[in-house]
Amino acid sequence: MQIDRPIAIALILFVILILMFFLIIPEYKKFQDLRQQLGEKIAEFNAEYDYYNAIDATYAELQEYKDSIKVIDDALPTDSSLGRLVYFFQKSGLESGLIIKSIFLSKSSASGSGESVKDLGFSLNILGSYDSLGAFIRTLEKSSRLFEVKSISFNSTSGGPPISSGSSQFQIQQIYSFNLEIKTHSY
Repeated sequence: MQIDRPIAIALILFVILILMFFLIIPEYKKFQDLRQQLGEKIAEFNAEYDYYNAIDATYAELQEYKDSIKVIDDALPTDSSLGRLVYFFQKSGLESGLIIKSIFLSKSSASGSGESVKDLGFSLNILGSYDSLGAFIRTLEKSSRLFEVKSISFNSTSGGPPISSGSSQFQIQQIYSFNLEIKTHSY
């Protein structure tokens, strides 16, 4: 039995079309989907790469301002460590020529609604001269930490005569008892 050539060619073309329709076209669609997914992944990778490069560039720029950022962090610290503040007050008082009799935490509150800045208030009871008090306040002003002197009150000590030196060229220094209300801030 012999098949005509035109029928054989038509039959072979029909089989090829059926094979293409059921085998090749679905695989080609899968290939197109995978190719599209690959393009999306490449775009996502490039976006993440650019994002991390921007972070790296920002970090390098911030490293240039490291000293300035440290000063800002000292001015408004994230922790309200009372020990450091008490040590600072004692050290500054001694360097200024004052004797710190007592330090009280007078108030601790949030600065405003919804804000994370906290106010810390201190009451310092100190002994010394006017000059020593001025030096202490200048030390507070020059400190990198933000301090606000709310009030100063003083009394003369009842413990005897003013301190004087043997020569008349030195001034007589009276010792006073000062009470300072100081406010500072932290996050």
